Amino acid sequence: MIGVTIIGGGIATGQLPMNLALSGQTFTGTVSAVGAQGITVYPRAVSTAAGEMPSIAVKIDQAQLSDVCLSTVARGLPLLGDVTLFARVPGDSTTAESLILDVASVGGSLTVADVRLGLDASALGEVTGSQTSAVQVGESWASTTTIDIISLTAAGASLQGLAVTVEGREASC
Repeated sequence: MIGVTIIGGGIATGQLPMNLALSGQTFTGTVSAVGAQGITVYPRAVSTAAGEMPSIAVKIDQAQLSDVCLSTVARGLPLLGDVTLFARVPGDSTTAESLILDVASVGGSLTVADVRLGLDASALGEVTGSQTSAVQVGESWASTTTIDIISLTAAGASLQGLAVTVEGREASC
């Protein structure tokens, strides 16, 4: 328990990098606002324990997030049934550096600046193998965003007021 507390504290204060990867099951993520700089988006496949999954790769150099909620469901646990894990961070103090998301879907309202479409993603150093087209954005702001996350990595993150809870039912953010 002490080790989990130390690791959780290190991630929450941005002293430890975080990496979230699931065995083919997505996390649902919601945020009330996202401000981001240095964004690259392109299609690719990502390897999970359940096999290759199609993905929208989203690379963000710097992100400021408000009212973050992540949830995932463990289905059919013995004696418990479905259980949902929630990670919530209220307010606008969540930041992330070198954030890379592989998502199944993303939706919300978006304002962007400095948009470049049709770039060769492999020339950006992000893709190995076949060539694919990419979108690059200098700066963006999004509101009321919902994301189905396959995997998430960040070089650093700051999560002030993180609360992790479970509920004995299937639910989402």
